[in-house]
Amino acid sequence: MKTEIKTIVLPTDFSNLANNALNVAAEMAKRHQAKLIVVHTINTYYMVGRGGKQVIGSELIQENMDLAKTKLDELQTNLNEKYNLDLETKISTESIVDSINDLILTDQVDLVVMGTSGEQNVKRFILGSNSYNVLLNANCSILLIPESFKKTSFKRILFPVRVKHELDQKADLSILLADKNNGDINLLGVGDIDQMVECKKDYIEMKNTLSLNSAEYESEFQLSHDNAEIIAKAAIEKQSDIIILADEDEDSWKSFMADNFFKKMINSTDIPLLIVKSKLDRLKNNTDRDMGYDLTMPIPG
Repeated sequence: MKTEIKTIVLPTDFSNLANNALNVAAEMAKRHQAKLIVVHTINTYYMVGRGGKQVIGSELIQENMDLAKTKLDELQTNLNEKYNLDLETKISTESIVDSINDLILTDQVDLVVMGTSGEQNVKRFILGSNSYNVLLNANCSILLIPESFKKTSFKRILFPVRVKHELDQKADLSILLADKNNGDINLLGVGDIDQMVECKKDYIEMKNTLSLNSAEYESEFQLSHDNAEIIAKAAIEKQSDIIILADEDEDSWKSFMADNFFKKMINSTDIPLLIVKSKLDRLKNNTDRDMGYDLTMPIPG
C-alpha cells in the first residue's frame, strides 16, 4: 500500500515553541495536500468521592476553554489567510496522549508534529515527562521540531539503517518526503562488528529499494561503536533537514534515566527527528490519564 500523509495533528499550548512547529506542520500539510488538526488540551483535575468523580474548578476550566477558543479562532484566521488548507481546531479536556490517540482513531491521523526545546538532561527530562508520554504512547509516527529549526521543508533527508524494525516504512517515508520536498536522500548504514553482516544486508536492500523507486540518493556505510554519535555527526556534515528513525531504533531508548541512543540524538543535533511507528500497531485502550501537560518543556516535550 502506498505511503501517504493525509492527516497531521499538531498539539499546541500557543507558545513560541508550538508556533514554530505549527509553521512546519502547515507547510507540510500544504505540500502533501493533507488535513491539519490543531488541538489544545485544557488541564482538568478531578476529585473522587462518594458522589463519584467530580471536576475541580469548573469555572476556571470554562474560562480557560473560552480563552483557548479565542486563540484558536485567531490562529485559524491567520492560517487561512496564509495557506489554503483543510484546517480544523479542537479543544480537549482529556490528557494530551488520549486526545491524540482519539484523533488517530476518528480522523485516521498519519503524523503528529510537536515542538521541542532541543535539550534533554535528566532534570528537564523528568519535568517534561508528560510530553515524553506522547512520544511513547501516541499510536502513529511523531515528528519532533526543535525550536531552533527555522526551515519549513526537508531538502536533505538522512535515512540511517541500523536495525531491521520499520525499515520498509522508513524507506517509503524517505521517498515520499524527497518527492514532496524536491529533496534527496542520504542513506547511512551504521553497525558495530557484531551486527556488521546483518546491517550490511539491510543496507544493500534499502539501496535496491531506493534505486527501484528512482529516488535520488547518496549512500555510505560506517563501522561504529556509538551509533548516535555517528548519525548526529553525519546529519551535521550533510546539512540534513530531517533524520528518520524507527520507534524501536534501539531497544533501550525508552529507558527513563539512562543516557540512551535517543537522548544522545536529542542532545547532539538541532535537526527534526521523525520517529516512525506502524500506524495503530501499538494501540492502547487504557493510557494513563495525565493531569495536564506542558509542551514548552524540553525534549521530547
